[in-house]
Amino acid sequence: MDFTKEKITAEHSLERIYPKQLNQDEKSHQDVLDIHLERYEFASTQLRGTHILDIACGCGYGTALMAEAHPDKQFVGVDVDPLAVEYAREHYQADNLRYECGNGMDFQLFLSGNRYQQFDTIISLETIEHVPEPQKMVTHLLTQLSKEGVMIASVPTTPTVDGNPHHLHDFTVASFYRLFSASNYQAGETFEQIQYWEFKGLFSKKESKENRSQGVGRNIVKHYVKKPSALFFRVHSILTKGLNNRYLTAVFSK
Repeated sequence: MDFTKEKITAEHSLERIYPKQLNQDEKSHQDVLDIHLERYEFASTQLRGTHILDIACGCGYGTALMAEAHPDKQFVGVDVDPLAVEYAREHYQADNLRYECGNGMDFQLFLSGNRYQQFDTIISLETIEHVPEPQKMVTHLLTQLSKEGVMIASVPTTPTVDGNPHHLHDFTVASFYRLFSASNYQAGETFEQIQYWEFKGLFSKKESKENRSQGVGRNIVKHYVKKPSALFFRVHSILTKGLNNRYLTAVFSK
């Protein structure tokens, strides 16, 4: 899939990536894209069955990557943002891929006769930490799986809420797994990524996000002024894992 030939029609951010709009002179932008692509490449090797759902697909580049690699499977990409879905339909369409606007908290793909599609694989990468009720979303999505289906999901497993205002929850590996074990799903294959910290523009006041560390320091200070007791989790993470962010992608099945 060529990510260099798309027309620019939507706003890029480091939370919602539009590959063509990455700053080619800023290495951290390419690093962010690469780490997302690596997750999709791992997920692509773990797909089961023929009906695949990608929840929170963004502008569709990752869903399209998998659809291109698996022309024998049928893919549905879903995102809550209508602009992202419109962009995906324009730039990342394929014969075995469709895009729908929807929310992972309650999405169902209805068929004729008041039936809804059961999926063999559901993918949800870097989504769970964004939603107000992670357990509710995971439990709902697992009900959309076929009997032998699997769910492939990822979360940060080091603190991010302190520096990223878009993240509502921090997870450890254990708390991530508990979201699925509540429905008797267990982790199988896993893929861990380590992203070392950057310090460029850490306390910048610029509105536009030029690199992934920009303004994070200011967010962190504000967070711990409001919640000083939460600082223990951050200190423990630094002492045990170092100056990096860690992300875990896991394949869950019964």
